[in-house]
Amino acid sequence: MRRMTTLDGPVPTLSKEVADRLLAESTSKVHEGRAYDYYLGGNSNYAVDRAFAQEQIARLPDIPWAARQNRRFLRRAVQHMINQGIRQFVDIGSGLPTEGNVHQLAEQYAPGECRVVYIDHDPVASAHGYLLLQAGGQLARNRPINGDVLDHRRLWQAILDTGLIDLDRPVGLLLVALLHFVADDALANESVAYYRDKVPPGSQLAISHASVDGMPQAAIEALQAVLKNYKRATSSAHARDRAQVKEFFGDWTLLDPPGIAWTPDWSPEGLEEDSIVGDVESYRSQVIAGLATKP
Repeated sequence: MRRMTTLDGPVPTLSKEVADRLLAESTSKVHEGRAYDYYLGGNSNYAVDRAFAQEQIARLPDIPWAARQNRRFLRRAVQHMINQGIRQFVDIGSGLPTEGNVHQLAEQYAPGECRVVYIDHDPVASAHGYLLLQAGGQLARNRPINGDVLDHRRLWQAILDTGLIDLDRPVGLLLVALLHFVADDALANESVAYYRDKVPPGSQLAISHASVDGMPQAAIEALQAVLKNYKRATSSAHARDRAQVKEFFGDWTLLDPPGIAWTPDWSPEGLEEDSIVGDVESYRSQVIAGLATKP
């Protein structure tokens, strides 16, 4: 299970000096975000991450395709939120900067209008995000924070302290490929409920989550073997079924169709079609997803 931060005081703010130091110290241990970046074909990874990722692909060859499907879900969720008038986003568990980050998607669909706060529990991922945004001159409207989803009270205050989130307007909450790294159901539900409570009506929540719900037994065993291997990385991983994932949305109104669906099948009407499954069974994406609106 991921550890909650137990220190008192505010969530620390990143600087270029801190970001550079964190990256220099991060090359000896597998990081799940850098492995994910490798699956996506990125270059924000090190030899230790590539070796780990290649081992998982040998066990489960669908992983790179599944990673791309999850990234496409993020694109569709952001596009849907922007179509609904949302212009501010809180991306918890944002991971490493890879092509198609939320601020890049927002700029594509609503140029110059959106603000994004990125949060990751791993300081290395936050450091990567800080340096990327700084290099692009984008820190004024987009800010990375190093914090844990389970440390919800301190983290929410840090989000507000950025000055980028206006609670008089709807917020897009993104918990994409995050909650399967939290083993404790009660803690996960408590934290997600806290964030749901803090945002105003009209806000939307998008979640994607590893699942074996409805998979053939051989596929279940292969995915579970890979999830166990993530204990060697910075966070172990755990699957949940559709009912458990739906619980994270509380009493919010689930967008249905598509409801809780495999990521290739999650595509509301009116969006660009960027995910062609063809003859590939959707369960091979290994991840289910949904989006809901606060009444």
